[in-house]
Amino acid sequence: MILERTGYNVISVANPEDAVRIFTGTGVDAVVFGDSILGDERIELALRFKSLDPSVPIVALSNSSGSQLASGIVDEQLESLGDPKLLLEALERVLERNGNGSSAAG
Repeated sequence: MILERTGYNVISVANPEDAVRIFTGTGVDAVVFGDSILGDERIELALRFKSLDPSVPIVALSNSSGSQLASGIVDEQLESLGDPKLLLEALERVLERNGNGSSAAG
């Protein structure tokens, strides 16, 4: 994955419960959502992260514009990841805006 090759510490999780446990237990700098968590569950998880720590930025990836998260929940939304560098650029932008370090989970 491009994030690991560029020096980010990436923690992948299989389900929302693990994501919350990691989020609250490790002090992540950012969250990246793929398409593995869908619909209302995705929105609820993003809202939970923001309620736990609103300073942690969220980058959401989706394969279609139909899976957009509500405005204001995520810090960056990428509709397609045809070029993995777009994810790296989005993550760098949100971390710079929030003054965070260099590890990600999601």
